[in-house]
Formats: sequence, structure tokens, C-alpha cells
Amino acid sequence: MATWQELLGTIDPPQNVVAYSADTAGLIRLISNVLKISVVAAGVFGLINLVTAGIQWAGAGGNPEIIKQASSRIWMSLLGLIIVAVAFVAAGVIGLLFFGSATAIINPVVFGPETTSTP
Repeated sequence: MATWQELLGTIDPPQNVVAYSADTAGLIRLISNVLKISVVAAGVFGLINLVTAGIQWAGAGGNPEIIKQASSRIWMSLLGLIIVAVAFVAAGVIGLLFFGSATAIINPVVFGPETTSTP
């Protein structure tokens, strides 16, 4: 009877997984990328919610209930966008104070496949 390894063969990890190896640096890279994606997603969601609430407010036609709902959504969207912006500023200030570089915490490098230039 054949073993699973004989049936399936050896499986090599994907090319981009090497950057997220089992050491501590790989975990830090993974967390950094997840936080970057979540902050961008929060900003995009807040902006879309702000625009749709503005459209709802503009199309309310004088209905006070719809205007109240739309203005509440506008303020909550603005508050969310402000919180996202303040988080970036705070990370920059903390990075500057403790590490000497404003980008020590906010590193704009996205880890992924390395690109090689062709001559």
C-alpha cells in the first residue's frame, strides 16, 4: 500500500511564502501587510459610505427623517476617516520619537514577488 507522500509527491511552498517564513521577521511582515490592507479597506469603506450618505441627504426631498439619517451617516463616516488619519499620524509620531524615523512603524513597502528589470 502506497503512502500519501508517494501518491501526492513533495509539495514546495509557493514562491511568495518565502518572505513569510517561520522566523519572527516573517510574522512581523505578515502583520504589517494585514494592517495596511485593513487600514486601506477602512478608508475606502468610509469614503464610499460618506458619498452614499451625501447622495441620500441631497435626494431627501425635504423629508426630515431621511435628512436626519443621512446627516448621522455623514458624521459617522467623517469620524471614521478622522480616526484612520489620526492612527497614521500617531504611528508616525511614535516612530519618530522612539525609532528616529517617521516611517519606522508605517513602512510603505509591500512585500511580494521581487521584480527583476530586464536589460
